[in-house]
Amino acid sequence: MSTTPEPRTQAQVLEQERRRLSQRLDEVARLCEAPMPPSAFYSELLSRLLDSLAALGGCVWIRTPQGNLQQAFQINFGQAGLDNDEARGIHDALLRLAFTNGQPLHLPPRSALAAEPGQTAPGNPSPHLLLLVPIRQNEQVIGLIEVLQGANRPANAVPGFLQYMGLMADLAGRYQRNQLVGQLVGQQQLWSQLELFTRTIHSSLNVTEVAFNIANEGRRLIECDRVSVVIRPRGERAKVEAVSGCDVVEKRSNQVEKLRALSDHVLEWGERLVFTGVKDDSLPPKVLEAMDAYIQESPCRLLIIMPLADEREGDGKDKPKQPPRSALVMECFEAPADETQTTARLDVVSRHATSALYNSMELRRIPFRWVWMPLAKLQEGLGGQTRAIVLSVVAGVSLIGAALWALPYPLKVDSTGSMVPVVRRVVYAPAPGTIEKFEVQPNTNVAQGRVLASMYDNTLFQKMNGLRAEIESAQRQAEEAHKQAARIGISPADKSKAESDAALKEIERKAKEDELIELIRRTNGNINMPGRFNLVAPTLSAAERSQVGQSDWLVLSSNFQELERREVRPNEPILRLGVTTGKWEIELKIPQKHIGQVLKAYDRFGRDQPLDVDFLLLSDTTRVFRGKLYLNRISPEATTSQEAASESEPVIVAYVEVEDGVIAKDSNVVEQLGRNNLVSGTEIRAKVYCGNYRAGYSLFYGVWEFLYEKVVFFF
Repeated sequence: MSTTPEPRTQAQVLEQERRRLSQRLDEVARLCEAPMPPSAFYSELLSRLLDSLAALGGCVWIRTPQGNLQQAFQINFGQAGLDNDEARGIHDALLRLAFTNGQPLHLPPRSALAAEPGQTAPGNPSPHLLLLVPIRQNEQVIGLIEVLQGANRPANAVPGFLQYMGLMADLAGRYQRNQLVGQLVGQQQLWSQLELFTRTIHSSLNVTEVAFNIANEGRRLIECDRVSVVIRPRGERAKVEAVSGCDVVEKRSNQVEKLRALSDHVLEWGERLVFTGVKDDSLPPKVLEAMDAYIQESPCRLLIIMPLADEREGDGKDKPKQPPRSALVMECFEAPADETQTTARLDVVSRHATSALYNSMELRRIPFRWVWMPLAKLQEGLGGQTRAIVLSVVAGVSLIGAALWALPYPLKVDSTGSMVPVVRRVVYAPAPGTIEKFEVQPNTNVAQGRVLASMYDNTLFQKMNGLRAEIESAQRQAEEAHKQAARIGISPADKSKAESDAALKEIERKAKEDELIELIRRTNGNINMPGRFNLVAPTLSAAERSQVGQSDWLVLSSNFQELERREVRPNEPILRLGVTTGKWEIELKIPQKHIGQVLKAYDRFGRDQPLDVDFLLLSDTTRVFRGKLYLNRISPEATTSQEAASESEPVIVAYVEVEDGVIAKDSNVVEQLGRNNLVSGTEIRAKVYCGNYRAGYSLFYGVWEFLYEKVVFFF
């Protein structure tokens, strides 16, 4: 028996090669399910593919999110001869064509395909056989597998090469699909964490609770060592509100104080601060100084302070731009494996933390929250806003109605008036006539009996001259009668008759003289200047002298000069005089619709008791005074005289006493009215106290009387 091995047949060789290729496919298929990065997977895939095809080199191209082809991995691809721009352009055009067509493609060495005019013709600029197979995922081309094969390979082997590359491309597509699923799962986990973080930080409007939630949950989401939250209310300095992993922030600690100072300067600066272990001299001096002080206290290798500026703070156009009111501080004590990913997660956390902190800080700004929050809970307990409003209105109306019904309130009726002296006179003309000249000026003192104005009346002139003529005629006739009686030889009868006529004429003369004297006295006329007479200041009565003594009158009128050269009648007032050194009183004009309430008050308090009158002068509206109104000082009739013509309805004139210029404003306070305020004619606004009634009636009695007059009276 021979010991030499039997030669293998061609079928055995092919079977062995088929098993080897299948084994390579199985290995790559197992790698598809393994959690390995793309570079490692494509390295294993490409090395097994090149070994299986006995190829010179190859490359895997993957489409980027932007739509470009990017080299994922290559082996000996430098042998493709793409050393110049022209060759790279021809090769890039070939890649675009293969990616667009989505079909396997092979090109002989130094060959090209047809192209449109003006465009680069796709081709194979290398001295090797070029094989291209698309990588598909969900019927879409996501990449290419390119293999450089020897130029001396037989043409009938190319379909087998492409078929085997297609199997590898299917496995690459499966790997990409698994990677996408893994990314989606990772993203789902990240979104779940982010959703939990968002719900947590927005679950409260208390600034401290929000800050602690951001610090603790944000640290787990960012995967760093420490997160701190700094806030700075308007007009205050920054303070560290929360630190991850700490239940209480010790604000007096050196490290917290330096972090607070650093954050304060960063918020003033308004930009992000990033420290990676290297000092940046381009930072603002205050920020740089504060950062150096903090780095000496904290062993961090990565420090990022992110100012949180909410868009509602102001856009600089419609609203003024406001500096940030909060900041997020992230610290890593060891350098992170992927700093970019850590920074990206910080950006995500900061965007959600910004709105949460803004909302809570805006709530903190509301004054009297300790009042509004219980009211809000009460509103919820009552069944919502609408029901709470309805119940509040009903309760308020009920309370107001009960108060108007049960509580007493003083009834005060409004009236107007003027300040006048107690001793005053209105001067009228003693007879009709024309005022020729006034002998006094406004606001001047005049003695009793002084001439105020000179007047002339033609009727008086004629009357005085007639009386004088009649006196002279009677005098002559009496003298003639006496002469007739004294003649010699007259008969006794004629003498008796003459003496009787003389006596009658004497009586007539005497009567005319008395009439003339009375006329002169009554008109203050001048016997030597008939028709001329004077206005004379009146004489004080005994009662008036007992109040003011022998005082002079003061001319109170101011516009009497316009009466010169005008004819006046005895019922027309010309001048008003008063004694201002004595007592004063208020001439009050009570509307007739109020006089009933005033008279009722005397029935309640006693007809001999005065009513209190609160009043203020329009010349001194900052003080309220009080006077007394007696029943006997109220006029018994409503007047519509010329003086009250400005009133919209008849008024009842009453006089309020002001005792010695001192007026009690209430039972305990006495106010001195002051002589400067005692100006005749000064307007007064007064309220007459008529006693306590139900508050509803005191406040709205006018409405009730109007309704009674206009509505109830007719039913």
